[in-house]
Amino acid sequence: MRASLWISIISLLLFLSLVACDGGSSNGSSPGAGSIESAPNLTGLDPEANDSSVLQGSDVTATFDMKMVSGSANTFVVYGSQTGRLAGIYSGDGSKTLRFDSNNKFKIGEEIEVTLTNSLTSTDDVSLELPIVYRFRTETLGGNGSFRVADTIGDQTGASALAAGDWDGDGDLDLAVSNFSTKNVSILENDPPGEFNAIDTISGQGGASALAAGDWDGDGDLDLAVAIFSTNSVSILENDPPGEFNAIDTISGQNGANALAAGDWDGDGDLDLAVSNYSTNTVSILENEPPGVFNGIDTISGQGGASALAAGDWDDDGDLDLAAAIFSTNTVSILENDPPGVFNGIDTIPGQLGASALAVGDWDGDGDLDLAVVNFSTNNVSILENDPPGVFNAVDTISGQLGASALAVGDWDGDGDLDLAVANFSTNNVSILENDPPGVFKAKDTISDQLGASALAVGDWDGDGDLDLAVANRSANNVSILENENEP
Repeated sequence: MRASLWISIISLLLFLSLVACDGGSSNGSSPGAGSIESAPNLTGLDPEANDSSVLQGSDVTATFDMKMVSGSANTFVVYGSQTGRLAGIYSGDGSKTLRFDSNNKFKIGEEIEVTLTNSLTSTDDVSLELPIVYRFRTETLGGNGSFRVADTIGDQTGASALAAGDWDGDGDLDLAVSNFSTKNVSILENDPPGEFNAIDTISGQGGASALAAGDWDGDGDLDLAVAIFSTNSVSILENDPPGEFNAIDTISGQNGANALAAGDWDGDGDLDLAVSNYSTNTVSILENEPPGVFNGIDTISGQGGASALAAGDWDDDGDLDLAAAIFSTNTVSILENDPPGVFNGIDTIPGQLGASALAVGDWDGDGDLDLAVVNFSTNNVSILENDPPGVFNAVDTISGQLGASALAVGDWDGDGDLDLAVANFSTNNVSILENDPPGVFKAKDTISDQLGASALAVGDWDGDGDLDLAVANRSANNVSILENENEP
């Protein structure tokens, strides 16, 4: 009897030992030896995802339901859309809240992207089950939404796209211009503030049709990607030394490449790309691995005549999805990112006649991301509300946008919500649309004499705390700098 009891006790101890030594877990995380903890769960973000008026000097914090090991430059990654990968101080080791304090203030109205990779671990050595990627925008400090032409930069032949960023690292925002007709990209330095001068021309960009700024190599400055329609490729331009660009990679097989979007699709801490290929009715997903080198990892078919792309977390699940404007089928495709880096169509929004441009923002202030769509064929802009998350419905139509060709997002009037600007190619002007009340847009200002307005960029060019605009005028072969008046 005693021997039988002893054998039973030994068997129980062996069973418990095997359970304790099992390194697996039911939720797919990777706890260390002896751990049976579940993966950490995110319980709070500050700033919140999709916030559109975050203070410039804000720290970024993530709170979990268990104590965590401090974040690092490899596990808690913060990018500024106009500044590149941000350096800063990490804290929170041994607590439930991890903190990132940037070494520099965010830019006015800048979009910030944060990745919490699944290399973040709890103090029990349990990693996140899935990475978390989210975005927010910073505040503006004034402006009234009325604009005047402050400068005109000539010799931009066939100007077709713009990108804003602090290329030279001097603290103000510069511009890049893709010139379709002369097959090059111009780098325009902002010096003194609000006045632009060409400092570099990158040739060999045949039929450059779109630009995207991003810190592809993670070195703390902004690089560029150029969609080359005529050569069916994307050119990667490295910014090194600051303000000087060199082609370091060419991604071929992008047939009729005409739009780009940047984002950390796979949640590994670097910025990837998406390319719309008009000629093959596809969208290519390009993984950035190793940093600065791109490889195709997914092709999304059935995107007939895709003409614009936009990134955002439509379904609020902690990763970045895509939207594609489909010109030839008069629709917008909503593409869900699940699992990270793999996209599937989950919704098609009909009735967008000649859909040709997209913009993203929380128009109605309910915490999720909505869309705006340029409908070239019907000379209007559709406002699409995201409700429930991942499902879009048209709630407003802004008419009178003749030959609308581009959209830009910004808080022009400094009231804390996001407004719109529309480049109207046919009427040679830019419309400023005020968002008031939230989700309802009305005309605020019209800037005329923008001949063949075809692209827009947003930034505080003159450093006065409000958001200004730049307009690529394809017919006039120039770029206009539009200053936002500060007076009431």
